[in-house]
Amino acid sequence: MRAMLAVYRKELLLYFGSPIAYFVVAVFLVGAGYFFTYNVFLTGTATMAETFRSISILLVTLLPMVTMRLFSAEYSGRTIELLMTLPLSPWQIVIGKYLGALTILALMTLGTMIDLVPLYLFGNPETSTMFAGYVGFFLLGMACLAVGQLCSALTQNQIIAALITISAMLSFWFVGHLQSFQTAPALRNLVGYLSFSLHFGDFVLGLIRSEGVAFFLIVSAIALSLNASYLQWRR
Repeated sequence: MRAMLAVYRKELLLYFGSPIAYFVVAVFLVGAGYFFTYNVFLTGTATMAETFRSISILLVTLLPMVTMRLFSAEYSGRTIELLMTLPLSPWQIVIGKYLGALTILALMTLGTMIDLVPLYLFGNPETSTMFAGYVGFFLLGMACLAVGQLCSALTQNQIIAALITISAMLSFWFVGHLQSFQTAPALRNLVGYLSFSLHFGDFVLGLIRSEGVAFFLIVSAIALSLNASYLQWRR
């Protein structure tokens, strides 16, 4: 546990010692503020549903910038050899780095809650629906970070890591649209099950379904397991 926390603290220092974390959080909060203002004040809808849908796509495209350096920077900086010779298991390294990225996600999530103040002051929003939306938002972010961290472990080029992650995330996001082109029920169900947007859509509607929670947790667990296995193989 102590070794994992050491990796976590190192990641936080690296995040906040570079402009990337500030840039990603700032761009996300500005975008979230814009979508909230447009969807709530300009359309007169006192719900967060459309805002959640808009900022989820923003989240999917920005999080690769959070994860791209996690392992790629270790390769290019020649520090991966030192990291691998330390008395740390691959899982301790993977989880320590993942917790660092999750901290950035938590800051982004908490930052959007400032928008809730005027919503409660001037409207009568459904708290349970918004709570479900935030649960889905964080679970979606967890899955994106895990996949992004895995992609970062596969290349020493941070830009390539980010591009692979964005491609993978957008594929998971839009794969549900292929349902209408499938005639076989099994294939139609499969592409629907793999869709990030379809699972996230349930949370936006206020439904915390065990299927959706399990889906995002399973995607995260598979990506982290592959990440740890790859590090073990390199060692």
